[in-house]
Amino acid sequence: MSKITKAKNIMLEGVRFRYYFYYVLLFISLLFYMLGTYTTKALIDAINKESFESMDFLEKAFFNVFGGYDLLTNNLWVFAIILVIFALLSGGTAAFRFVYRAKTSTQMGKQLQDALFYKVERLPYSQVKGMKNGDILQTCTRDEDVFRRFLTDHMYSIFYSVFIVIIAVIILFITNVEITLITMALMPIMFVYSFFLIKEVRRRYRATDDSEGEMTAKVEENLSAVRVVKAFNNEAYEINNFETYIDDYKKKFIHWRKMSAFFFSSSDIFIFGQILLTTVFGFYLCYQRYADPLHLAGISVGTMVIAFTYADTIVWPIRDLATILSNVARAYAAVERINILLDSPNEDIYTGEKPVIKGDIEFKHVSFAFPDEPDRNAIKDVSFSVKAGQTVAIMGKTGSGKSTLAYLLNRLYDYQSGEIDIDGMNIQKIEKAWLRKNIALILQEPFLFSKTIKDNLTIGKKDVTEDDIKKATKISQIHDSINKFQFGYDTPVGERGTTLSGGQKQRVAIARSLILNSPVLIFDDSLSAVDTETDYNIRQALKNRDTKSTTIIITHRIATAKDADLIIVLNNGKIEAMGKHDDLVNKEGLYSRIYKIQTKME
Repeated sequence: MSKITKAKNIMLEGVRFRYYFYYVLLFISLLFYMLGTYTTKALIDAINKESFESMDFLEKAFFNVFGGYDLLTNNLWVFAIILVIFALLSGGTAAFRFVYRAKTSTQMGKQLQDALFYKVERLPYSQVKGMKNGDILQTCTRDEDVFRRFLTDHMYSIFYSVFIVIIAVIILFITNVEITLITMALMPIMFVYSFFLIKEVRRRYRATDDSEGEMTAKVEENLSAVRVVKAFNNEAYEINNFETYIDDYKKKFIHWRKMSAFFFSSSDIFIFGQILLTTVFGFYLCYQRYADPLHLAGISVGTMVIAFTYADTIVWPIRDLATILSNVARAYAAVERINILLDSPNEDIYTGEKPVIKGDIEFKHVSFAFPDEPDRNAIKDVSFSVKAGQTVAIMGKTGSGKSTLAYLLNRLYDYQSGEIDIDGMNIQKIEKAWLRKNIALILQEPFLFSKTIKDNLTIGKKDVTEDDIKKATKISQIHDSINKFQFGYDTPVGERGTTLSGGQKQRVAIARSLILNSPVLIFDDSLSAVDTETDYNIRQALKNRDTKSTTIIITHRIATAKDADLIIVLNNGKIEAMGKHDDLVNKEGLYSRIYKIQTKME
């Protein structure tokens, strides 16, 4: 149960009393319901003029509470009032607890989802990068739903079954021990049978569920890659390939439903068998009572009716109880995945100093290896310095470590050796949130939210003015394009910015970062999606803007790099060359080779 405790405590925070009080209401509601049913026994016994002395103490108490034996037997219409009272009490309590339960369940789900989303947002980048998006989504949605249903719906069913059995057994036991044993005779066997058989049903269901998940993932994959499928004329292959997923799901679904049908139909044998057993023996015991002139043996007609009613009332919940208990394993599996996320340490982004950052940057013999490849350094003994306001271009082959330098400077990862200073202070002494606020990172693959262009532009700075927005979009060469849209800056960009072209998305992302007015700007190959002329215009506009920033441009284009104050050439994680364009182009090496290739292409 310790696995469940942490997630459960999060869900019950602030609603613990309401959660447990709900089960008190459930017990009261069922008690009223069972007493209302018990009224039928008293009515039948009153009609048959059963002697007061032959009644058990519970039935005697019933008659005494509602006016006495003589009053009720001579005024049978009073029983109608009693039945209505119990029905109103039971129904009213049930209606109240259902509303109460819905509010509590919703609040519990909200609290756990808030905690999970907070955790995802606060996880270190390196950990999120190493996790599958599908696993995170399943934990925050399906696993949360499974666990919430276990604590609300399934626990409700468990307590419902337990309460109704307890109340029925107590009433029947007080009434007649013999009929009680008969009424419960087959139920333990049915419970054990259901408990073990339902395990196989659950196993087949999980296989079916997994198959459906794979089929859904295949559909999602094709929707994401629709351009590739169309471009390569691959529709026929994808359709045929999807058939295998459908066939697998169909096979497993039928396999599951056959076992499920067998379980429910076979368990009905125990249910109706128990009802039949109670009825037959009830008639027999009832016959004994009325065959005996003194009515000393057997049971009354009222007792037989109540035994039959209670048997029918409790057999169905007991079967469901076995089914619910078999789902405990599923809830445990879900909460294990939830706990993996909840137990992960948060990234500490608020510890450290908040110095004024101007933009002097220095790398001192920095080396770094990614967590999943600890034996291979992505960056090896890198050293260079940049003055505030300067522009630095970083070039190199794919996988040479260019983007890694940006991630280290932004502290998405922390280096293993060496030191990175900003304005003479080690960045590991600076608060991460403050550091990232002052270093704007513009990624190669920009992400836009399903909002308007204006909403995307102001994500990092809500209090920005219209003039500042237009200044940023003019620098990024997207202002004129936005004005051509029907709704201008209020144009929805669609999911992942699908309504914009690649270059437009890139320029919106650049403008979004420029609005922050950060002293350090990093373009992580983010100018690659725009044409050479737009690239040039953006760089010229950056030079001419009022606020000067230290600008780091990661690029593959010589045209983009050549005007930089410093060009750094990386090769296999090491600095191969460093200097200005004129120096590097005349020096044998990677930069001059790239220059010759790109010059020929032009």
